[in-house]
Amino acid sequence: MGTFGSIGTVRLGIYAAQKGLDVTGNNITNINTEGYTRQRLNQVSLIPGAADRYFSSYKTRIGQGAVVAGVDQLRDPGLDISYRKAAADVGSANAKLTGLNDLAVILDEVGKGDLEQDDGVILSQLNDLRDLINQAITNGVGTYNSLIRESASSLTKLFNSYADKLSDLQETYEEKLDQQVTEVNDILKNIQELNEAIRNSDIRGDEALELRDQRNLLLDQLNEYVKVDVKYSMEDIGADTKIEKLTVSIASNEGHTHTLIDGTYGTQLSCDPADNYKISISDLTDSNGRVHPDNGILGAGQKMVDNDLYGSLQSYRELLTEKGEYATAADIADDADASTKRGIPYYQMALDNLARTFAEEMNKLNDTELTGSGALFSNSSSGNDTDNITAANISVSYDWANDKVSIQATADSNAPSGDTSRLAEFLNLFGRKDIIFAPGTINPGAAGQSYTGSFEDMLLRIQSTLAEDQMTTDAVLNNHMITMNDIYVDREGVMGVDLNDEATSLMTYQKAYTAACRLMTTLETALDSLLAM
Repeated sequence: MGTFGSIGTVRLGIYAAQKGLDVTGNNITNINTEGYTRQRLNQVSLIPGAADRYFSSYKTRIGQGAVVAGVDQLRDPGLDISYRKAAADVGSANAKLTGLNDLAVILDEVGKGDLEQDDGVILSQLNDLRDLINQAITNGVGTYNSLIRESASSLTKLFNSYADKLSDLQETYEEKLDQQVTEVNDILKNIQELNEAIRNSDIRGDEALELRDQRNLLLDQLNEYVKVDVKYSMEDIGADTKIEKLTVSIASNEGHTHTLIDGTYGTQLSCDPADNYKISISDLTDSNGRVHPDNGILGAGQKMVDNDLYGSLQSYRELLTEKGEYATAADIADDADASTKRGIPYYQMALDNLARTFAEEMNKLNDTELTGSGALFSNSSSGNDTDNITAANISVSYDWANDKVSIQATADSNAPSGDTSRLAEFLNLFGRKDIIFAPGTINPGAAGQSYTGSFEDMLLRIQSTLAEDQMTTDAVLNNHMITMNDIYVDREGVMGVDLNDEATSLMTYQKAYTAACRLMTTLETALDSLLAM
């Protein structure tokens, strides 16, 4: 290599050092950019060409400088997979805990949503009603009938209030689920558009690193809603050219195939409230609306089964659908764990079970042939119908409210004056431990076992069930967050920008740049000397 060859070598060195400074500067300026992946300059030594016919074997052959081969991103695919799985775990547990806490805020029987327990106003009102009955036994029913009725009316209004709030919460989470579906669809649309942009860049020979950063950030976000599998493959576009293709599929617990993104083809999700909030995916189409040729094989255009999803989207679904022991055989056929999952419907039905059983037991004791006997509670304040009483409709019966019926002191028409034997039975009812709360009375066909206990026991059961679900989910969430944070730190150690490393790179490239410039100056001096001869 001659003098002018050395100048070419120096020129390439200056160019490589300058590009290294550019890449390092880009890393430093993006240190706080969300989703940014640290970039690295790839350099290779320029290989000399084949020896010409006059080349002497006694000459020393050396390289001809450094060539910039491109810029890479520093990412670990394994850490990406682990992080996104952890993100799905956190999204699932966080959404579930949010719903349970909202339930606890409504049901003051479970501690106002802060994992603390108290008696709650329903139990207090039950105790107030019991105390009034006790006083009527001691002092005679007399004026206590109206006091007992007012206390009973207050109790029914509490049931009505909680039922209404649970119904409102159901509507709130329907809106949240719909919003989450919209957010997932926006992410899928953006990924599809980025795939197309990256594909075009690859065809032009551009790495499109910033576009890949945006796509990776969206994939991280997507896994909070829906756990997905991300695969990269090479697509043959002809002319001996292959480019990268991204495929995103639902990571199904049931082993089903549901592809959301396949290169430039994408799908959208929809939710059907009329079918247990099942999630469906549309056909895979490109930006021009053309359907993917393998649409059916890739599992697009189908409705997913109950456990195909995992993540916050599934947790919201379960908050809206799961019934616990009130689940039917059909529910369990769709989901083998349905009897152990509890959402808003479970607590609605548990409250309905308490209200109905209480009304039935009270009405049963007041069903005598004495004047003024009859139903104390009904499913409407304007009538005396005792069928299908729930927490939402329980009311003091019309006849009791209008003094046509009174709470009976005795069941014996020949009993002496002052006999309160039936009132004693009413009083004992509040302490009885053999009252059966059967799930089937609320949801026909329910497969769960009946619960036996007192009214207070049933309240405490609702209380402890929700509190245990909260504490368990809170512990699970904390564990998942610790795991995700650990993986995040490891991943940032690879893809994140470290100022110490970048400072070292700055000094390295700056010294290389300076040295190359000095070599250029030396070669210039040598040429001047040569020309002056």
